[in-house]
Amino acid sequence: LPSRAPERSFLAMAMNPDLRKEREAASFDTELLTHVLDGGADRTRRRREIETLVLNDPDFKHEDVNFLSRSERYALAIKKSALMVMKLRELGIADPDEIYWFKSFVHRGRPEPLDLHLGMFLPTLLTQATQEQQDRFFMPAWNLEIIGTYAQTEMGHGTVLSRLTCKASISV
Repeated sequence: LPSRAPERSFLAMAMNPDLRKEREAASFDTELLTHVLDGGADRTRRRREIETLVLNDPDFKHEDVNFLSRSERYALAIKKSALMVMKLRELGIADPDEIYWFKSFVHRGRPEPLDLHLGMFLPTLLTQATQEQQDRFFMPAWNLEIIGTYAQTEMGHGTVLSRLTCKASISV
């Protein structure tokens, strides 16, 4: 297959020159492979649109977090997550894949404060909650009006369930 020049994204332009050289020398159409991995050319185009939205947004300026303290990294992640939710709503992005892409570009693959909520709390509500609990909690959790977490224990591994307590507090 003849190779055609791929669309350039910000990340591709900032790519390591050695990696770029290897990709350009590939014996296959790397853009076609990208379409296969993304699920089609339209999905690649949309992923790149979302990438450009995030990377061109000054609210998501990407500092080198390696030089920040743990507390500073956490505060920055909280700030970016709050902005991310606002931007997703403003832009009308509701498709789970598109949310995932947006989140990935905002946080650059680093863990982020909503990972547990999105990855554990919501699925647990869907699969383990009663219908009454789902009716009460799922939509507020989906809309991020409430943020949940997830914890579990295994019997016989040091936890006495009758003494298990949980406390949540908020400071304003």
